[in-house]
Formats: sequence, C-alpha cells, structure tokens
Amino acid sequence: MKKIWNKIRILLVGILALAVLGGCSTDTSVKTYLQALLDASYKNDSTAFVKMKLGTEEDAQALYERGIDTGVSTFCGRIGASDDYKEEFRAAYMDLLSKVRYTVDEASKQSDGSYIVTVSYEKMNIFKPALELHQNNVAAMTEEWAKAPESAPSKEDMVKQVILEFKNSMETVLADVQYSEPQTMNIRIELADNIYTPNADDIAALETALFDVE
Repeated sequence: MKKIWNKIRILLVGILALAVLGGCSTDTSVKTYLQALLDASYKNDSTAFVKMKLGTEEDAQALYERGIDTGVSTFCGRIGASDDYKEEFRAAYMDLLSKVRYTVDEASKQSDGSYIVTVSYEKMNIFKPALELHQNNVAAMTEEWAKAPESAPSKEDMVKQVILEFKNSMETVLADVQYSEPQTMNIRIELADNIYTPNADDIAALETALFDVE
C-alpha cells in the first residue's frame, strides 16, 4: 500500500509554493502558519490561511481542489483504476483526508532564525483493514461467480466490481476508523531570504506518518 501513497505530498505542493511567511515572525505566528497549511490541505479549512493573509479563501479552495484532483488521479493509478473512476473515489478520498488527526503544539525559535514546530498526531489505521476487507469481499464475490458461471458478469463488469469494492471497503473502514496512540514529530520552518517555508522532507515525513502505509 505504500506505493499508493508515496505521492500524497502533492496536496501541499501548491500551497507551499505560494503560501510563504515573512521573516518578521513570532512563535505564535509560525505555529499558526503551519496550522494554516495543514488545515487548508487536509480539512479544506481556509480560516487561518485567510487570517494570516497567505491568500484568499478562493486561493485556498483552488489549491485544495488542485491537490485533490492530482491525489485522486494518483490514487486511481496506483490501484490500477482508470481515470473513469476518479469521481467514484473522490468523496472517499476527501473523507479520508478530512479525518486525519494532528495538533500543532508549539514553535521554538532556533539560533539560525528558523523554527522547530512540534506536531502531535495519531496514525490512521485505514489501508491494512480496508485491504483485508476488500480481499475477503472479493473472495466471496468470485466464489459466487464460480458457483453460477452462466449468470456471472462479463470480465469487464467483474473488473469494475472489484475496483469499486475497494472503494466500498474504504468507506466501511472510514465510518469507524481507528487510530494509533498519539506521537509527536518536529517540523522545521526554515528561513531563507527573509521568508519562512516548511522543510519539504519534514512535511513528507508527517504525511507518511499520518497513515498506516508500512
């Protein structure tokens, strides 16, 4: 499953490229800055994004939609589904992202002017249980098809049902998704040319940590 999600960082690419913070900042503003980026990316919540004047509500929405479009396309490609299934998976994908759990705790200024921001998070256990459920459901489907081959769907319809069964399995698990114990991670907010931006590797590490992609 890790291959499916190794490009989830695309959600933040557009925002990180545009939503920069000026060098005259405080611990509180840097903390709010990271909160704004995460909320806009995962929760589709532009409140802090607009308040910090990182862009307008329309800017945040456009960046979010762009990230969702790219993310869904990547997701479908990873599970072997054509772009025809993008709309089928879109709602489940957005629901998945909206349920991530994180808290931006505190920011601490470093001697070089950068900041270390501590983020608490709970890993979402979604992919392993969804995959197990999908495999069990598909096994039951194929058993039924084998029992009555004369009434079994065409190969094309079989493929479609198998793909959509993965969406159904995700939705079932998401309805009562479970999380691991809280952990913490440090995100560096780096200063260059009097502009603050999050360290891309740290953001990628956080995005990986939010889901059970081992």
